[in-house]
Amino acid sequence: MKTTELSRSQLPSVYLSVLSVGIVLSQFANYLWFEEPLYRGQSANILLFFVVFAVSFMAWLRVPARERAGAWLTSFLILMSIAWLAHLILYRIHGDAFNYTALLYVPILLMIWWKPPTVRDAWSSIFAFAWAVTLILIVTRVLEMLGILAIKAQAQFVIDFDEARYFLPFNDLMGIEGRWPGPFGHNGDTAMMGAFLIVIAIAHRTKSSWVFLSVGVFTLLITSGRASIGAAATGIVILVMFAREGFFAKVPQSVRFVGGLLVLAAGAVFMYMWQAGATGRNAFWPAFLELWRTSPIVGVGSSGVSVSGGITQEFGHAHNLYIDELARYGLIGFLTQFAAIALGVAIAILAARRGLAGPLAIIAAYLVTGITEPRNQWMSPSVTGMLLILAVVTAGVSLHRSQQPNKQVLELVG
Repeated sequence: MKTTELSRSQLPSVYLSVLSVGIVLSQFANYLWFEEPLYRGQSANILLFFVVFAVSFMAWLRVPARERAGAWLTSFLILMSIAWLAHLILYRIHGDAFNYTALLYVPILLMIWWKPPTVRDAWSSIFAFAWAVTLILIVTRVLEMLGILAIKAQAQFVIDFDEARYFLPFNDLMGIEGRWPGPFGHNGDTAMMGAFLIVIAIAHRTKSSWVFLSVGVFTLLITSGRASIGAAATGIVILVMFAREGFFAKVPQSVRFVGGLLVLAAGAVFMYMWQAGATGRNAFWPAFLELWRTSPIVGVGSSGVSVSGGITQEFGHAHNLYIDELARYGLIGFLTQFAAIALGVAIAILAARRGLAGPLAIIAAYLVTGITEPRNQWMSPSVTGMLLILAVVTAGVSLHRSQQPNKQVLELVG
């Protein structure tokens, strides 16, 4: 009996891996059958994620009872739940629509709190996420090359602009007009996935890291997402700043910090000076900030944006995670959501100081990509939102006294 209990306690908790793969597959289903009703008015991606959640919940039930999440992670999960509730109220105030997967958001957070993963299991879920993204990127491109799947249509003026102003060395050879939209709906979102793959590959060095690195670099080359290039660079710089082994660890950390900040500042200036310029954001951002000023506390909601007129109505979002949240859901939405994320950053910094810098690198990459595009609507589980949560969870469980990352684990996760 004791042997059985011991073996059960050592079983890996795969429920987060199921969720991380499932959310990526759901996104791909939405790409293939965009909002097409499949059953009782629900699209394939919504139905698929409910199936994924059911499988994940069954796997969660099999996880032996264990100690609840530590104080840091518990606080993060509570703040994320409060932010969700605040957005639910704001959605109802504005009459904005959301899909049924929103009902699964808080239960997922509760599952994590009740049976938190180990550091190894948390990293496994991030790796599962990376494998799902990698395979979908490869499969999409192969199907496009075989003529089975059409490349997502783009306006000709957008294609002309991209080809004139972006570095796209392989796109003509591969028959891609402009920047590759990819399976995530937009070249900026697809580029962001390439950046995440690069950061994960370097942060978590294993035999398969070269696959993530190769696919990530190639994705950036055919999407030429400047924010994503900057995000990948930011993640790498953070890993160098907190390195404890290898060549960079021999350099004083103060030198690495100053040098890293200088490299990032120089890179930001270079990206801005690129001939693509601000691509209209010098107009989008002021317009959406002006829209926010009309309702600073609760924002105008998505319904308000849709009838706002001018450039805000025409383009639909602010091309910035932070300004878009402010305009839609005001100070209430902004402060509740980014208070949770700020705590997540603090948790990741503490973990990085203890030798686990990967989660901080992933979170930083996410925050940098948000400068040019809104990545989440904060009501329903999403691809980027799931990775953000996984990164904080990995850092959070590493801080718990019963799960301190020993030398063997640190060598595993890099």
